[in-house]
Amino acid sequence: MFQVYELKEKAERFEEAVHLFWSQWGSNENFHFYYDCMLHSMTTDSQLPRFYIALENDSIIGTYALLRNDLISRQDLFPWLACLYVVPEYRGEHRGAKLLEHALHETRKKGHEYLYLCTDLEGYYEKYGWSLLSDGFIFNGEKTKIYAASTAKNTYPLENVVIQSIKEFPEHRDSFINYISEAWPGVKDIAINQMEQSLTTSNGLPLTLLMFRNERIIGFYQLNEQEYLVRKDLSPWIGPLFIDKSERGQALGALLLQHGRKTAGQLGYDKVYLTTDHIGYYEKYGFREIGISQFEWGRPSKIYEHYSIM
Repeated sequence: MFQVYELKEKAERFEEAVHLFWSQWGSNENFHFYYDCMLHSMTTDSQLPRFYIALENDSIIGTYALLRNDLISRQDLFPWLACLYVVPEYRGEHRGAKLLEHALHETRKKGHEYLYLCTDLEGYYEKYGWSLLSDGFIFNGEKTKIYAASTAKNTYPLENVVIQSIKEFPEHRDSFINYISEAWPGVKDIAINQMEQSLTTSNGLPLTLLMFRNERIIGFYQLNEQEYLVRKDLSPWIGPLFIDKSERGQALGALLLQHGRKTAGQLGYDKVYLTTDHIGYYEKYGFREIGISQFEWGRPSKIYEHYSIM
């Protein structure tokens, strides 16, 4: 039976655990670094660091750690997931996903809203709700990708979730009109107009991207060349962006933001922009405020930017 334990709960497996962590993540020169760090993690009153082992058939078949910092330049972010590992012969049955779920649960218990990791691996963590936050640098100067995940609801939010463009799948047109009319009538006219333009233009923008779970629309965003702002020197813009109330708390909005940044990058844009009155949400995903403009009807609104994902 697959079970995950904090290492201090299985102190009798300490030597075995140290050798497994070190053999997978260490070098010939730093065995004592792992030994000392893991030893003190079992006696400290501090919440971090913590090391975890997964047992199955009385063998250690997986590991992960929660750290203050994973030897990376972003010292302003914490805690960090590190040393995620599943023994090769036990892979392929979602044990890695179970370790990720356990890590988010443990992080939430410690009072943190987000968990971070750094990796060069692409396409794995996204499947379980992790979003690319930015680039960072490890201690030797090499660039690496930083991912973040919300601890609010440690499920598998991307299970049976797909994102499709109405331009590529025009059969979704009527479904989107019905959806936006019911879910967000306040932006219905603008969103439908931008969607119709995407079906007739030969240009790359605008685009309407729908998020489906089990063939049901659960959210969307639009990528437009211009916003309805007085300022016209920036492009492209993400907006509107929407997630069903019943689906919130699973980092699906973060997934749409990431998708928008990737789409902008594929179209050749270096940056992507959005305008909002929300404070504190977009900053969590690497967007930064760059100024204030006004909508064409006079209301002021903040402008945020982020780098596209190439």
